[in-house]
Amino acid sequence: MSNGFRIFIVGGSLFTDTLNQMLATSEGIRIVGKAQDIAAATPLIATHQPDLVIVADASHSSHTSLGPLLSQHPDLPIICADLSHDYVQVITSQRIGTRREDLLQAIHALAKPSL
Repeated sequence: MSNGFRIFIVGGSLFTDTLNQMLATSEGIRIVGKAQDIAAATPLIATHQPDLVIVADASHSSHTSLGPLLSQHPDLPIICADLSHDYVQVITSQRIGTRREDLLQAIHALAKPSL
């Protein structure tokens, strides 16, 4: 990874600009593209071929707006970051092998048992 981890940033806020500046000065990271929204980003992502997409605006982070991007680039991880709600969510459409045990383990890890 001599050129660094390739990141594409989506968003048009002050948070997006700050994130871009912070990552641009981080070792091992290279910003390969930016777009205002998911619709504008989708064709650019095919051209720039990033390792990761960061969506830095809450208004763009709904699963429905990410659907076309995930279907065109199923192995591309997407991080949705929302400064105003203080959260980061990783979304990917990568398929993983499943066995009954894997499903049960995932359910037990996520579910809160009701008494």
